[in-house]
Amino acid sequence: MTNSLPNNFCSACANPLVETAVVCPKCGSPTSRFHVNTTSGKRKSTAVLLAVFLGIWSWLYTYKDNAVKFWVTLATLIICFTASFYLDVQALSYGASLEDQALARIAEASVNVVAGAFWIWAIIDNAVKNNEWYRNY
Repeated sequence: MTNSLPNNFCSACANPLVETAVVCPKCGSPTSRFHVNTTSGKRKSTAVLLAVFLGIWSWLYTYKDNAVKFWVTLATLIICFTASFYLDVQALSYGASLEDQALARIAEASVNVVAGAFWIWAIIDNAVKNNEWYRNY
């Protein structure tokens, strides 16, 4: 007599099984049809929503692959904001010329354009990756 039971019997309790059973109805033991989804990947929808609301900070969700983009973009934004702040302080100083004030306004507008461009880039970057990329992340 062999110890192996055919597929239509439970290997734990020898209860007869329906051919499509995933678990034994008597003892709850998994059958050969039972598959556990062990992938605990990320979701594309989460990444896109993070990008819409948080911009480049969404790259922290998939930091392993987006670390360089995140840090280069953050450094660029810090440099732009610092330069704009410096020009703003000079434009507000006593006796600043109209040219200095105009330059400060142009710098502010430029920083806003650069920040907006990075924000859009983060949204597009997260949206163009397929769902599988996020599931396997």
